[in-house]
Amino acid sequence: MGNERMRERMAFLSKPEEELRAVRGRELYDALAALDLNHGHYFRALGVSFDEYCAREFGVDLGRITVDRFFQSDPNAKWLFPDLVREAVVAGMTRKPVYPQLIVRDEPVDGSAYDVPYVAEDAKNEELRDVAEGAAIPESEITYGDRIVRLDKKGRGVIASYEVVRRMAVDMLRVHLRRMGERLGRTLDARLAQVLVSGDSSGPATAAETLNTETPETWTYDDLLRGYMKLSVDHYFTPTHLVANADTCRELLQMEPFKDAAVSDFAATGNWPTPLGAKLVPLAEHPANAVTLLDAGYAVSKLTEQDLLVESDKLISRQWDRTYLTVVTDFAVIYEKARVVLNSDWVEE
Repeated sequence: MGNERMRERMAFLSKPEEELRAVRGRELYDALAALDLNHGHYFRALGVSFDEYCAREFGVDLGRITVDRFFQSDPNAKWLFPDLVREAVVAGMTRKPVYPQLIVRDEPVDGSAYDVPYVAEDAKNEELRDVAEGAAIPESEITYGDRIVRLDKKGRGVIASYEVVRRMAVDMLRVHLRRMGERLGRTLDARLAQVLVSGDSSGPATAAETLNTETPETWTYDDLLRGYMKLSVDHYFTPTHLVANADTCRELLQMEPFKDAAVSDFAATGNWPTPLGAKLVPLAEHPANAVTLLDAGYAVSKLTEQDLLVESDKLISRQWDRTYLTVVTDFAVIYEKARVVLNSDWVEE
């Protein structure tokens, strides 16, 4: 985002409260669209929630009215409806999926192809050593040039006529939209699982280093220790999460150390254990018979060219028949050595 656009956004959101509140309906909708903002930014600038704003401006309690009543409450209400939908879907995308806890950050980018800056680490060239007067100092280089990650559009459609939706309570509609957000988030979880193991769309050079278990088709505590030492000692990263699909997680939970009540209270509380200090995270689409041990502070970043987009014009005019919710995003490996894959699916020769 350019500095000029950022200044324009800040100038708008920093207006006195009375001036901000005076901008309503279509005028507010167009002003926010021109600045690439949404009503959520506007409400935060006012220090209110969506529900509080509707109560104050339109005199409605969103917890007690139907969608039809919301549209009838005030001529300006319809301009808020797309963001009511968006807010509920985003809530689902961030609440249920696990990808937010496994990434460095969610980085906004311009365009659907992004040249990822990275560091090719070389222990021999980067180690600190005595440097004679006038001699060259070892260097770490942050590089651009051959790590192009291409972002894909991911989405979900809402198929329902307005006649179906209008009698629904606003809160019940939010329930369904949150669930759609959760399912969209699961799509992102599936993509992250693939990137953690096989690397990002820039090519196979970003695939994780793989270690076989000591015995094929068998998991032992020593296998986890080997992976932990490889990541922490050899690669010099801090293991924060251990990721696997449901079947593999179940096998790991059968290990004696994980059954010890002093180590894990999973049986009593359902809280996932933290083997070797790394949180166990089940990820349904993670490759079978494999475990990824990673440092979530360095391994993978999420790149977003288009945040959640709702077909606003359709919702404003109550044309619900087919409405689509889409994002343009993907994951990029930042440090390929910040994760290690343990594999039990191998054949002894």
